[in-house]
Amino acid sequence: MTSHELLGQSSFWDRWLQPDVQQTGEMRWQWANLPESWGVFVWILAVAALAALVYGLYRREATTCPRWLRMVLATLRFAVLLLLVVLLLKPSVYFQQVSVIKPTISVLRDSSLSLGRSDRYQDPALVSALAQVTGLTPDQIKTGEQNRSELMQLALNKDDGKLLRSIREKGTIQISDFSDGITPLASLPAIDAQDEKKRSQSPSANQQNDQQSTANDSSISPTVNDQKMPPSNPTGLGTDLARAIRQTLDDQNRLAAMVILSEGQHNAGDDPIEAAKQAASLGIPIFTIGIGDPVPPRNFAVNQVYARNQVYPDEPFEIETVIQATLAAEDTERPEQVDVKLMIQSVDPRTGVPGERSEVKSKTVPVPAAGGRLRVTFDHLLNQPGQYQFSIEVPQLANETDTDDNVQVSNVLEVVDEKVRILLVSGKPNWDYQHLRKLLQQDGSIQLSCWLQSMDETRMQEGNLPITRLPRSLAEISEYNVVIMIDPNPEEFDADWINALEEFCRYKAGGLLYMAGPHHTAEFITMNRLKKFLDLLPVRFGDANSIAASQVLAEASDSVSGAMQLVNHNLNHPVMSFSAEPAENQKRWLEMPGFLWNFPTLAAKPTARVLIERGDQPSAEGNQPMLVEGRVGAGSVLFFGFQGTWRWRSIGVQAQYFDRFWIQVVRFLVENRSLQGTRRGFIDLERDEYELGDKITVLARLLDEQFRPSTVESIQALIKDEQGRVQPLSLRLLPNQPGRYEAVLPASRLGSFQATLDLPSNSNEKWVDPVAFRVVTPSVEANAYWLNEKMLREIAAASGGQYYPLHEWEKIIAELPKLETRAEFNSAPQPIWDYNQLFRTIALLLPIFLLGTEWALRKWFKLL
Repeated sequence: MTSHELLGQSSFWDRWLQPDVQQTGEMRWQWANLPESWGVFVWILAVAALAALVYGLYRREATTCPRWLRMVLATLRFAVLLLLVVLLLKPSVYFQQVSVIKPTISVLRDSSLSLGRSDRYQDPALVSALAQVTGLTPDQIKTGEQNRSELMQLALNKDDGKLLRSIREKGTIQISDFSDGITPLASLPAIDAQDEKKRSQSPSANQQNDQQSTANDSSISPTVNDQKMPPSNPTGLGTDLARAIRQTLDDQNRLAAMVILSEGQHNAGDDPIEAAKQAASLGIPIFTIGIGDPVPPRNFAVNQVYARNQVYPDEPFEIETVIQATLAAEDTERPEQVDVKLMIQSVDPRTGVPGERSEVKSKTVPVPAAGGRLRVTFDHLLNQPGQYQFSIEVPQLANETDTDDNVQVSNVLEVVDEKVRILLVSGKPNWDYQHLRKLLQQDGSIQLSCWLQSMDETRMQEGNLPITRLPRSLAEISEYNVVIMIDPNPEEFDADWINALEEFCRYKAGGLLYMAGPHHTAEFITMNRLKKFLDLLPVRFGDANSIAASQVLAEASDSVSGAMQLVNHNLNHPVMSFSAEPAENQKRWLEMPGFLWNFPTLAAKPTARVLIERGDQPSAEGNQPMLVEGRVGAGSVLFFGFQGTWRWRSIGVQAQYFDRFWIQVVRFLVENRSLQGTRRGFIDLERDEYELGDKITVLARLLDEQFRPSTVESIQALIKDEQGRVQPLSLRLLPNQPGRYEAVLPASRLGSFQATLDLPSNSNEKWVDPVAFRVVTPSVEANAYWLNEKMLREIAAASGGQYYPLHEWEKIIAELPKLETRAEFNSAPQPIWDYNQLFRTIALLLPIFLLGTEWALRKWFKLL
């Protein structure tokens, strides 16, 4: 503000002083030579002496001089004396600028995922209060039409930001969002109440000043002149109240107070109460505002339902679901169990429209007292080809806070009527061969050709697709999807056959299983003409002498059961998974008998994945790998370093785990690879469930038209969600790995998805099968999302602040401290006669006029 006021008489001094319009601030005056300390007394004595002299002169005037003339002459002398005193004191003008520096008030808004939830408020008084503060109708509040973040926005921006302007009269509002970190958003500058009044009276001048202020301060964010809170984006993966408080204390200058808007669920980092005490030690109160329904939640939510994309008729599979049980600790009517129903409906393949839903089975699941995630798995099989969808349903609780999430539908599962063709080669009719043959031959989805090398030539080979000779060429072997070799006799194989087998795996994406045995394996893997076979296996062996020595030791301890050691982090492998529950799966495997015999191995190859080890006879490089998965080009390979899986038939009912294990082995060798050699690639993921924020590594293998590894630099994948929206993803060729592609995708949206390759399709050729995965809410946000008033009250109390519910948030305006710092800036003083021509003239002419008047009077009255 520019002003030219002196002694409060702006109109008079503006007229007579004609101030410099280039100066800014308020005009003030001072005596530049005003004496100080003992000099004051010297001045008083000097002035008194001069006054006495004037008075003495007055007394000495001639008695003939009229009294009135003596009074006039004395007055003129005193006026000259006063003028001299004024000139000696040197009256000066200066300009004073006063700046009022207001503090910062930090507003921290919770932007975690839980703020994206909607509450269905039941308390009529609370519904009415929220409707009033947000401008919504009571019905909109009851039905949860707006989520928590949106309700917060409406309340903060009430009356077109009027309440925010009241806070800005006390200081600058620094707005930040926080979740597991803190993100500064905008700054609403402090305003003065008087300025705001002038602003309303003169909007054009105010707009000009705002533009000038913004131009002079390039550090102000683009939203600095906004009158409202910017919108919030609740996508944070956690809520760290302590970090938000401490970082604000470190980052903000002249901080007067903090306002935290949150549901109060702290699930990361340090203790927020200790952070609040740190704020109290600095004299900074924290005012907390609760967002959400304070009524303790009661809810069963079916978060996800997952089924495979493709199965075969009569193939057992699992439908998995995650149910979130949200129950308050003080809820005295918490249910101890919940009935979970599995429903099924067929889907029209032409229109994609699901048919009528019917119940398949149900389970009663115990509910922990504290609630949490419940994983439920249903085993099922289908024998009719077609497309199906499953859904999981849980009953509604009494007074359940959210009833829209009690049913969830799975992805579409297709039952394909394609026969898997398996070539089973065995050197001798051992027990593993006999039981595996019977199992595969009875499976309606499998066409089995057996080649028992010890079979009499006059007898017909076994299997439901019998053969009269061992397939030898690549074309003959490629008629099969999987080749299983159980301790084969090397006499019947040559280098050409091994080359054909390698091409079958590498370029035709065929599956290979090799099970070692006591009769022929040592010779098979050490024979020179078959040495290339070692390149196909995912394990390394010692030299011939060490193998022979180990064989002798193995025969000596043939009756002693060996220790079968599980690799726990690989128990979720498709071959090893008996149950979706890790503890139950591990329990089943621990029941399995150990090894009676195993072939000595040295170590797994670098790219292999070990599923089972022998724990009591380590090699020079650690435990011996016994069941190992590997890859040869596009094909999957399994190595069994032991026999005796038939002994697993004793576990479970009617050999259920033996049967399931081998069916899973076959499906794994067929999975992600070509059927009848027509598919030329596959797409794969590390796992099928991710939490929001995780990194999803997408892998792909692709062959060209000649079934050779592709060498194009990149290929496109498509990520499709439940609503049919498609997101493209570019996969890059890995260095020095033809045919192998990789990309990383952030798990940024909740739901079920399918990933497939975007490749041209020729006629009826099926290039790749899609792979399904799901993205779920992070456990830290899903397990606790209700309004934790207790935590927010404790934070406010520890800092010296106060807690308010959202509908009473405007009460903090009166509670916020008003801390202002005034800074004065004065220009250099300028003598008043140098500042203005009028005063310069007066200073020069007035003494002459006064003295000339006295001289004229004296002459007129003939005085000395």
